[in-house]
Amino acid sequence: MLFLLLGVAGGCSSATSTGRVTFNYIDYNRGASFPSGSDLDITTGAGDTRFHDVQLEGKSFFPDESIVPSAFVKPLLHLEFRDALNAFTEPYYGYRFHHFFKSRPEWGFGVEFTHLKVSIADRQQSVSVTGPWPGVSPDGQVIVGDQFAVFDVSHGVNHVALSGVRRWVLLPSTMAPDGRLQPFVTVGAGPAVPHLELTINQDGEGQRKAYSYNLRRGNWGLESGTGLRWKISPHFGAYGEYKWSYSILNNMRFDNGEEGRVRMRFSSHHLMWGLSYGF
Repeated sequence: MLFLLLGVAGGCSSATSTGRVTFNYIDYNRGASFPSGSDLDITTGAGDTRFHDVQLEGKSFFPDESIVPSAFVKPLLHLEFRDALNAFTEPYYGYRFHHFFKSRPEWGFGVEFTHLKVSIADRQQSVSVTGPWPGVSPDGQVIVGDQFAVFDVSHGVNHVALSGVRRWVLLPSTMAPDGRLQPFVTVGAGPAVPHLELTINQDGEGQRKAYSYNLRRGNWGLESGTGLRWKISPHFGAYGEYKWSYSILNNMRFDNGEEGRVRMRFSSHHLMWGLSYGF
């Protein structure tokens, strides 16, 4: 419905106005991420422990596995607009601003925020362990779910990237002299702000160790992507994109001043779709 309205608006505006080259874009996207496995390193007072090749999954959709969630539709029908808007911040989403140079309008730079989630894919998976861990022999095997009641980075890995972008002009028109169709590639890097949620099974009960954001040195993200934008009107457009990212989370700490640190590194594939406003 939104694309249809934008298309009608585009048709009306193109009939009455002449477009110009767009140098700035504000993008909003939804999508899905597919993380790889990662070694999970945990440092405690007993020493360094590594859980090898723990398989992860992304939590990219709502519980009903829908793209347009009932969490948006139901509040909208009851005119509860704030609750409806909250549906657009979970579970996978992103924002981006890109500025293109007037002297070289095919090149630009900007900043991007990507909210992705990761958690343990299969709590029954068996992994090898090296280093000291309560109740586990050195170089032993464990069932991940027996050791962790909760292990998620699910209020987001939260990449914030400074990025460069290159676009190409296809199908130029009076409405869109910079091309109605714009393939593009991006590359970026910047800090990550992970929210670690960790509860360890110990002495027969779950002991929460972390539930907090970790804005710390040592947490970083790298990313590159390629996509295709379609300008529906001089100001509005839609796009689809594939992105690869690498999360380097070297400094996630336990809460309450307790000594403890968690480290993990993993790559992710992303499929994204979104809307653009250009000016």
